[in-house]
Amino acid sequence: MASVNYKNSSINQREKLSFDKEKISEIIKKICLIDGIFGCIIISTCNRTEIYISSAIDLQVDKLLLDVAGIQNFQGQFEKKQSVDAVYHIIQLACGLKSQIVGEGQIVSQINSALQISRENNCTDSILETLFRIAVSAGKFALTNAKLSNIPLSSAYAAVELIKQKFGNISDKKCVVIGNGKMGQIVQELLIKSGAKVLVTLRSYKSGNNEVIKGCQTINYSDRYEFIENADFVITATRSPHYTITYDKLKKLKNKPLIIIDLAIPRDVEPDVSNICQTYNIDELGFKTQINEDERIIVDNIVEKFVDKFYRWKNYKLSLNDMDSIKKIISQRIIKSGNFDKNDEELIALTVKKTTDMIFGGFNNAIPPKNVQACRKKIEERSRL
Repeated sequence: MASVNYKNSSINQREKLSFDKEKISEIIKKICLIDGIFGCIIISTCNRTEIYISSAIDLQVDKLLLDVAGIQNFQGQFEKKQSVDAVYHIIQLACGLKSQIVGEGQIVSQINSALQISRENNCTDSILETLFRIAVSAGKFALTNAKLSNIPLSSAYAAVELIKQKFGNISDKKCVVIGNGKMGQIVQELLIKSGAKVLVTLRSYKSGNNEVIKGCQTINYSDRYEFIENADFVITATRSPHYTITYDKLKKLKNKPLIIIDLAIPRDVEPDVSNICQTYNIDELGFKTQINEDERIIVDNIVEKFVDKFYRWKNYKLSLNDMDSIKKIISQRIIKSGNFDKNDEELIALTVKKTTDMIFGGFNNAIPPKNVQACRKKIEERSRL
C-alpha cells in the first residue's frame, strides 16, 4: 500500500490525488490489466488517498499510482507498507487510529465504499476482498465496543467547535452550508443542535439527495452569494471540481461573512479568498483529539484480534492445496491396505476428509502453511515406504 495523508503531505499536494468515483474506477481498471496484479482498491477522502494492491510482483506502488493517474511533479510524500505492516495499517485505519480526529466513524463507511467501487469494476481478489471486509468489521466493532470518550464524529465537529470558539453562543447566528452530502449533513445536524439558523444549498438540476436535516432552510445553489452576504459564517463541503466560493464574487459583496470554513478536498474556496475574509481549510482547523492509555489498549487489542482473524483465513487459504493432497494420500493408503468395494472407498474418502478438516479446524486454522506443507511431505514419504 501507499498513502498520502494529512501527516505527510499538505492540502496543496493531497488535492492533486483527490479522486472521485469515476476517476478511481478508471485508475484501478488500468492497474488491474497489468500482468501479476490481482486486485486494487483506492481510498480517497479529505485527509488521505491510499492505494492497496494484491500482487505477485514487486511494485513501486506510489510511482504506479502517479503514472496511471497522469500526475506529474508531485511534491508530497508517500507512506508505504507491505505485507503484515499493510494489514495492520488498514485495520488501524478502520478503527480510527489513523484519523486526524482519533476515533471518528466516517472512515469505516469510506473504506466500505472503496471496496464497493473495486467490486463494481471487478478489481478485487480474495485477499483484498477479505482484508477490507475484516477491516470494516474491525472498525464497526471498535466504534461499538471501544467506547472512546469525547471522540467527535468527524472534521465537521471540529468546524462547528471552531465556530463556537469564535462566536461563543451561536443560537442567534446565521450560517450557509454549501453541500448536502454526508459531511454537509453532519454539519447541519451539529449546527441545528447548537441553535444556529442554517441555510443549505441544493442544486435544483441535480438528481440525488435533496433531503436536508430537519430545521434547515433550503436555498438554490445558484443564489448562494445572495445569502452568503447576510450570513455570519459559511461552511462548505462538496465534491465539486470547481470552487464554490471565488475571490471575485465574494469581493463584490457589501457584507462578507466573518468566517468561511472549507471542509472539501479539492478545496471549495479559492485560496485568494483568505485576503478578504477569515478562512480555514481542513488542515487549519487545529482540532485534534487524543485517547488515553486505557482506551488505546482496548483499541490495540481489537486491532490484534482482527489482524489475527485475517491471517487465520489467509493461512487456511494457502494451506488448502496441501490439505487436499493429505486427504488423497491418506485415503489411498487406507484403500490399498485392504479389500474395499466402491461404496467403502467413498466412505473412507469422506471420513478422511471430515477427520482432516476437524484436525486443522481444531487448531483454528492458525497452523502456518509451511507446517502444513511439511506435514504433507512427511505423509508422502511414509506412504512410499
